[in-house]
Amino acid sequence: MQQSGEAYAVSHPVLASDSLGWDRIRMSQWYSPQQAFVTSGSEASKHLVCIHCTSYYENYYTIHVIPSHEAVLCPWERASLYFLKIEIEPALADELACASGGGPVRLTRQYHVRDPKLLQLGLWMFEELRGGGAKGTVYAESLVRMLVLHLLHHYAAPGEGDAGGATGAGSREIDQSIQYMRANLERDISLVELAGAANLSLSHFIRLFKQQTGYPPHHFLIRLRIERSKLLIRSGQAGLKEIAVQIGFADQGHFTRSFKRITGLTPMQYASGISGDRRSGTR
Repeated sequence: MQQSGEAYAVSHPVLASDSLGWDRIRMSQWYSPQQAFVTSGSEASKHLVCIHCTSYYENYYTIHVIPSHEAVLCPWERASLYFLKIEIEPALADELACASGGGPVRLTRQYHVRDPKLLQLGLWMFEELRGGGAKGTVYAESLVRMLVLHLLHHYAAPGEGDAGGATGAGSREIDQSIQYMRANLERDISLVELAGAANLSLSHFIRLFKQQTGYPPHHFLIRLRIERSKLLIRSGQAGLKEIAVQIGFADQGHFTRSFKRITGLTPMQYASGISGDRRSGTR
């Protein structure tokens, strides 16, 4: 999905915990989620906790919990102060689950979580990251343990073979439908088509899609179109009217209204901000 010349095509974080010796967990800070996930829709080999802060400090934030080997599909549409990406080795989660008296677990995908405790643990880890690990290994390991245990207690189901193994069923089917959306953004896609892409009945698809993503299919599709439009605007290779057509809006007016409803800016205001950033040399 990346266009040549995009400002978002950044491969290195602002900060990362690689040199701090944290065991089987990595935290990185990015200017935006688009930078942290250059290839949208890619799968990760580790569990992810993503904290998107858009105002100081915890007044406006969203948290996303994404299990390993599931596609990163959530569109983040607001401007960022910072974006924190926490990558957790599945073996660490299983080890702590067993140590707590359970068996292997499977995290369940959750989008737009409002969890003050999880936020606080993430911010304490971020503080330690910015301080270069000044409080020592024991402190960092304690934070890691508390964060993973919190995930296990609130966002996990028993692993395969356990009684709760069916929880979270349908993730792959919904991922298939979202990938179908991404491949056909310029078209007027019907719910029947999307249910077919997921190999689900229409009623089951609509219910499961909302459960998995937090949005009805139509609303999610609009957000994907806005996500794509921002990439096209940043590339500078097409005008707003042409972009509206490329991403499936009936006309530029519909595109403008949808863009402003989701981002708080009109496409023109967003494009002007990008131009200003480029002139000043900032991202």
